[in-house]
Amino acid sequence: MKKLVILLVFLFTIIILGDFVNKIGANEKMTIEGYILNKEGVLYLITDEDFDVNTAKEQSNQEFIRSYGGIYKLNSVPFSFSPYKDGQKLRVWFGEVLESHPAKIKVLKAERK
Repeated sequence: MKKLVILLVFLFTIIILGDFVNKIGANEKMTIEGYILNKEGVLYLITDEDFDVNTAKEQSNQEFIRSYGGIYKLNSVPFSFSPYKDGQKLRVWFGEVLESHPAKIKVLKAERK
């Protein structure tokens, strides 16, 4: 039992440390601002200023992706990302953009606007 507790504390420490290192390594030039939306378990960042949360939730995924200009699928979201709510405006620092439709971005850090 003691070994299990030590292992869990060690794993939790690694997760927190990794999140902290990502925040330190975030580059100011690689940022994007938009609205967050959790749709069917996937986090999206929408940069279109005409974004409406209620309309987006009612649409199917394909309709939603076609309706708005700048949509990014958030990939590798850090541990500290959980307190954000649908429709909040965020500034996101990212490490890389993966080519797909919609494009996937690896999130390093995020803050409310």
